[in-house]
Amino acid sequence: MMFSRRDLERLNGILAEAARREIMPRFRKLAAGDVREKAAPGDLVTEADEAAERFIFAELERAFPGALLVGEEAATRDPAVLGRLAEAELAFVIDPVDGTLNYASDLPLFAVMAAAIVRGETAGAVIHDP
Repeated sequence: MMFSRRDLERLNGILAEAARREIMPRFRKLAAGDVREKAAPGDLVTEADEAAERFIFAELERAFPGALLVGEEAATRDPAVLGRLAEAELAFVIDPVDGTLNYASDLPLFAVMAAAIVRGETAGAVIHDP
């Protein structure tokens, strides 16, 4: 399995679209119930994190059928998914809003990130700064 430059551009487009549709419309507009703590104090998740991860997963499933998808929010719910990364022919590791604390604090210092993993090796990555 190869992960080509064209695949990387497709991944970049998916992250940019997630930011446009799910992240930026919610920026500086989160209500109190839209921000929650995960397992550890100060480890936040927002409605934007969850919506962006769902969007990115759906688009990656269409673009790369059969790929293992590991998102920050999904891995929090099912840590066992991390153990499947090394064996996967193709996998994506996604952080839908890297810098959630900044995002939730209305600071424009956050990004959308994803890495493509081919048989346990990083084949490409995108950091999109919306």
